[in-house]
Amino acid sequence: MNKSKSERTYQITIHTIVILIVVTAVFPLLYVLGMSLTGQVEMMQRNYFVIIPHEPTFAAYERILSSPLIWKSFGVSVFRSAAGTGLMLLMTVVGAYVLSVRTLPGRTIMLFLVVSTILFNAGLIPTYLVVKQLGLINSLWSLVLLYLVDSFGLLVIKIFIENLPDGLIEAGKIDGAGDMQMLFRIVIPLAAPALAAIGLFNVVFHWNSWFDAMVYLNDAKLFPMQLILKNMLTAASSDAMQSLVVNGSAVTPESMKMATVIVGTLPILMVYPFLQKYFVKGVYMGAVKG
Repeated sequence: MNKSKSERTYQITIHTIVILIVVTAVFPLLYVLGMSLTGQVEMMQRNYFVIIPHEPTFAAYERILSSPLIWKSFGVSVFRSAAGTGLMLLMTVVGAYVLSVRTLPGRTIMLFLVVSTILFNAGLIPTYLVVKQLGLINSLWSLVLLYLVDSFGLLVIKIFIENLPDGLIEAGKIDGAGDMQMLFRIVIPLAAPALAAIGLFNVVFHWNSWFDAMVYLNDAKLFPMQLILKNMLTAASSDAMQSLVVNGSAVTPESMKMATVIVGTLPILMVYPFLQKYFVKGVYMGAVKG
């Protein structure tokens, strides 16, 4: 069927916009990857703008991955992301289920306290003093227990539970199911997409965080990978007039900087495609239920 001129113009416009969006999204990644694989001489010859290096070198990656702390820190980051997100989801869904009970005494006050944590922050010094009094200084649990509840996620799950059909909850009660059974057999399976979306946001947060580790941890063996990468990048940038040499190839601060970006983001980029469908469905569900 022949398309009208207006339809062809519309499709061309849409395709052009989509192509521009794709190029805008992909270009920075290609630039970072290209620069991380470029040696000092070629980088200077091409005015520090390289997409596809003529003579790629892995010297910057060898420099990063040869660090004795990098693999230990990778395990720390995995532990923090997994434990922090898992415990956060458990506490958040339990709190949301409790606060969804309209007859709960003090429900309004508790909801006010939850919302207030979104609007106001306790501050670094009071939080540090609390962590110190709890004996969590230089403990990995200080990076986990501080983020046990996601207030925004709690509100999203609470609204979702309140919008479940009343007959579903009543049927569970008639069958003799207790609150824990209804939570784990009815609520959590139905809210799985929303929980996956909230969990992905928190995994990214835990994986990228380094400042709190710098404040609460003293032992370098406990540092997460992002803090190790940050320290390596700082060390490379502080000696910007020189270039480190790895296997005969010069490692510039620029190539180190780009390589740390790739190493730091690659694990998340590898995990995200497997969670994308849950993420999209969860965000859509949160928007509709909200």
